[in-house]
Amino acid sequence: MTSVITVDGPSGVGKGTISEYLSDKLKWNYLNSGALYRSIAWVAINESIELNDTVGLDNASKNISFTLHDKKLLIEYKRKSIGSFIYNEEVAKTASKVASNPKVRRSIVNIQRQFKKEPGLVAEGRDMGSVIFPESELKIFLTASIETRAGRRYKQLKDREFNVSLPALIKDLDARDDRDKSRENSPLVIPTGAFVIETDDLTIIDLKKIVKEKVNKTYGTNI
Repeated sequence: MTSVITVDGPSGVGKGTISEYLSDKLKWNYLNSGALYRSIAWVAINESIELNDTVGLDNASKNISFTLHDKKLLIEYKRKSIGSFIYNEEVAKTASKVASNPKVRRSIVNIQRQFKKEPGLVAEGRDMGSVIFPESELKIFLTASIETRAGRRYKQLKDREFNVSLPALIKDLDARDDRDKSRENSPLVIPTGAFVIETDDLTIIDLKKIVKEKVNKTYGTNI
């Protein structure tokens, strides 16, 4: 049976960094489920699809190709790679709203589960351990205060030379948290049996060490 490690939590807790770290160390496939919603959001923005147009959003998801390339997610729309276009705040805000659409969420469940392939999968998102891969042997849930998370995001965007406001980021994250936790379909919850890590006072080195020890104990490995 193919092994799966899930890494869930809200924005700004380090899910992507830890998931890529584990994928590289274990030589497993890596699924960033948020990228799927960002891709649909990007298409909605560029094709002027209204966010309440469920049929349009569903059709958009069907026209996007999600495949594994060198164990990482390759995203194409109309045979054009769009992976480099989806990581900005406009797409992130839209993706959060797209992800609240239950029909869109249901339409990509099987797409996400298809990434469960040998030699194993590290799956990152908000419902990976609770809904998509509830059978996973190791479920990690990362958390941090909204101030810490907004500060991290602020630094990331400033480093990329984006003009951003910290109070605005806190407001946006708070709105996203509310949507994620209150949506009827696949809300953000701590999966049953998850290993919960509060990351407020942890450096990325500290976090990697904690996760590494947990993985080694779970799988009898030495990564």
